[in-house]
Parts: sequence; structure tokens; C-alpha cells
Amino acid sequence: MKIDQQYLKEMLEAFQSAEHPTTDIQELEQKGLKHLEDAFIFHLQILADQGFVQREQGDGLGYRKGAQGDVFWSVVPLRLTAQGHEFIEALKHSEVWDTIKSEFQDASIGTLWKVSKGLLEGYTKKKVEALIGSEA
Repeated sequence: MKIDQQYLKEMLEAFQSAEHPTTDIQELEQKGLKHLEDAFIFHLQILADQGFVQREQGDGLGYRKGAQGDVFWSVVPLRLTAQGHEFIEALKHSEVWDTIKSEFQDASIGTLWKVSKGLLEGYTKKKVEALIGSEA
């Protein structure tokens, strides 16, 4: 399965918009993310692989697969990590997101993270320099 960047961004936004420090599959379902769909599991795994989301306590994300591929979920608290917050902050920056969509459509999650972080740092540096330059 291929990474759907828009879906990935929506998942991160759903985690970030949680009312509490943690969320779960039921809350994510209410935000339009269907936890029984392959895309949900795939993207959640990808985010967990990179350390962007994790279970609050213990291992795993709250699901297990049966012998015939059936998925069984437990409702466990999941959280967006500090790195996950940085990632969604970068993706929500319009210039970063536009560049990713136009220049990095087929990028891996690792590349998306590095590029978005680097672009946000570059835009932030320019903004700070403009602010400091206007004070001098």
C-alpha cells in the first residue's frame, strides 16, 4: 500500500485536535477515520514506526490480527508524541504542504518528515530575520 499524504495529514490533525492528551479509535472514528479500513491501520502503523504516535502505556496500537486476517481492536489510549506535534505543525504550514504536494508526492514517511522539518525551519528563519531586521 502506498502512503496517502492527505490521509496521513488528516490522521495527524485528528490526533492533534483531541480534547485530552490521548485519543482512541472511537474518537478518531468520530473524526471520519474508519479504524476497520486497511488505510487506517497502514497509516497508523507508519506513524508509529516513525515515533509520531504511540500507545500511552504498553506496547502495540490496540489491535491484533486473527489467523485469517480479521482485525480485532481494543480501545486503548493513543497519543501524538512531541515529534508528532512537530510533524503536523510543519505540515499545516501552507508553504510546506504545497511544496510537499508538488515536489514530494511519492516520498517515504522519513523523507516527508525531513523535508517538512527542513522547510519549516527555513521559513521560520526567514520570518525571524525579517522581524529582527525590521527592529534594527
